[in-house]
Amino acid sequence: MTIAPGAEKPISPHAVRFSQAIGVCVRKTFPVRCLKWTDVGREYIEVVKGDLQRFFVLDFNDQAMNRFVEHQMLTTFKEFRADCHKHFKKYSDPEEARANPPNALEQSRTNKAARQKQPYNHSSGSKSFLQRQHELAERRGQPVDRVELFRETHVRAGTFVSQAAEDAHNQMLELQSQPIPEGSQPLSEDEICDQVLGRRPGYSKGLGWGPKPKARRTASASSSSTSCSQRSLRREKNVGKGFPDAALVRRRESLSRRISPDVLPDAVLYVGISFSDVLCIFAD
Repeated sequence: MTIAPGAEKPISPHAVRFSQAIGVCVRKTFPVRCLKWTDVGREYIEVVKGDLQRFFVLDFNDQAMNRFVEHQMLTTFKEFRADCHKHFKKYSDPEEARANPPNALEQSRTNKAARQKQPYNHSSGSKSFLQRQHELAERRGQPVDRVELFRETHVRAGTFVSQAAEDAHNQMLELQSQPIPEGSQPLSEDEICDQVLGRRPGYSKGLGWGPKPKARRTASASSSSTSCSQRSLRREKNVGKGFPDAALVRRRESLSRRISPDVLPDAVLYVGISFSDVLCIFAD
């Protein structure tokens, strides 16, 4: 099992079973008394990793693999807790709630209704789009962008699965073929897909959870960053001339009052770094 560079998602014919196995191990191992993710002890996380290594070849020395597995654990844990909470809220008596487990058929109907609200289906089955992209790139010997991937995953026997899918693909092609004004850059495939398919934080539609391409730096953002840097430089000059920086003094006093070095020793390290670094840290 390997993680796709830049996407932080698994590339393997067994990727679906891998995600399912993480869910099963989490529900089996994590104590029900844990109300939030921070309550889950590190020992339980390591037990789940050990169970997964019995069924899959995993390298947890790889940070990308670690991040993906722990993120899947977190997601599964939150969804499981939410489902349990929703079920128990239906009953005033906990014993009655335990005696009436969730109806799988009812959940199936709910899922079916949710799928019917999708604007169009795809032809990828249970295989992830990222896996399809990886296989297409290997077969063709060159990278496959998201526009081409959309077509490959929404065509069956040479025909689009629906008119809505074909319309979306045509919009992408139209954006690709638009003339580029002088002095500007053409839209990337990721930006084109975001315009047509929409955006979600931390999620690439068609690729799932993972890092998203960074948006282009706008003139206003650049101007704001420049003015912040200039203010920081002025503060440093004033301090160098013997004038204390009021914001930094207040921050130091606040830290000394509220934070004990025995409880949080790393916090006092802020006092020893440069003034501009301190201001940027606390401005964030």
